[in-house]
Amino acid sequence: MQLSTMFQRLCALLLLLCSAAAFANLREGVDYRVLAQPQPVADAKTVEVLEFFSYTCGHCYRLEPLLEQWEKTLPKDVSFRREQVVWQKNMEPMARLFASLRSSNELARLHLPVFHAFMRDKKDLNQEAVLSQWLTDNKVDANRFMQLYRSFSIYSDVARASKMTRDYQVEGTPMIVVGGRYAVNPAEPQRVLQVTNELINKVRAERK
Repeated sequence: MQLSTMFQRLCALLLLLCSAAAFANLREGVDYRVLAQPQPVADAKTVEVLEFFSYTCGHCYRLEPLLEQWEKTLPKDVSFRREQVVWQKNMEPMARLFASLRSSNELARLHLPVFHAFMRDKKDLNQEAVLSQWLTDNKVDANRFMQLYRSFSIYSDVARASKMTRDYQVEGTPMIVVGGRYAVNPAEPQRVLQVTNELINKVRAERK
């Protein structure tokens, strides 16, 4: 065996051992749970991290500022996205708003402000008149946005979000799922992100 090949294998082994140590303290049933039915991921080449949230969830609201900062630190092999949960009919307007923000490339700018509107300012953006005025106040072409908001493609996105809520058996928010398999348990924001990072390492190691 060539020296270079041996060195490469040794490096791979050391990387695997380091990754294992990074999640050695994880406790199934305490820090995370395994989904009863693992879900397919969008890209098998990356470690998928998916957050199920709701704009009217206080825990999600407290987590969001930390989550935004955490997202900026993610390595290239980790993909992260959010999904507004749809448990019942009256949650569909929030899912339409979220899907419309994503489709119009306004999500990065307005995701946290939407949280502020619902949770801090007590604005009911589920009402179209209130939403339209809020969009105008936030420098969005309200007429164009509302056309998108009422479009067939957005209703299709909402149907998909509703199906995902059922498929992932989301019972509470925020719920973070790593690799389509592991759901983070802790409620304390800092611990949520710590466990998420450890589960990312766990999924990486399992792939090797």
